[in-house]
Amino acid sequence: MNNLSPLSPLTQLIALRRKGVLIQNEYRRLIFSIIRMIAGLAVLAAIFLTIFSFRIVNGNDMYPALCDGDLVLTYHKSEYIKNDIVFYEVDGQEYCGRVAAKAGDNIGFSDDKLFVNGTAQTTEILFPTSAPAGWEGTETVPEDMIYILGDFRTQCEDSRVFGFIPLENVKSKAIVLFRHKTL
Repeated sequence: MNNLSPLSPLTQLIALRRKGVLIQNEYRRLIFSIIRMIAGLAVLAAIFLTIFSFRIVNGNDMYPALCDGDLVLTYHKSEYIKNDIVFYEVDGQEYCGRVAAKAGDNIGFSDDKLFVNGTAQTTEILFPTSAPAGWEGTETVPEDMIYILGDFRTQCEDSRVFGFIPLENVKSKAIVLFRHKTL
């Protein structure tokens, strides 16, 4: 004889419903975990992009250090030192160049060389540094300004064309280069 109680089908139904609820709860937890992960990644991305940005080099003003089309990770900061490679804006157009002098430095030109505070700047720049048109003597970089030169000095537009660059126009400093092709 079979000892099945009349509640047996009801017990099976309850067990099936309980199993369904457990599965639904697992799906909900999975979905909420995915949503939390996506939200966390979005917050991290927002924080990252307020401190860093990616820029693509346009032109060869910084050749051979940076070439047209190179991708550069940049850091947003307000203080720059000599030889930092920076991205800056003049008349709505973005340029890339090297900080040659900062506020308080005296700059001058002689024999296709740049002089900062009386010292010739003989770094690894391959191209001669001619003086801007009409330049005579030395000048002091004003407060809250910097003097920026491109590395491809015979073919670039830089502070010799634009004059001193206000610090507020400097957008970021290059920290990592992702070269898109070999030289």
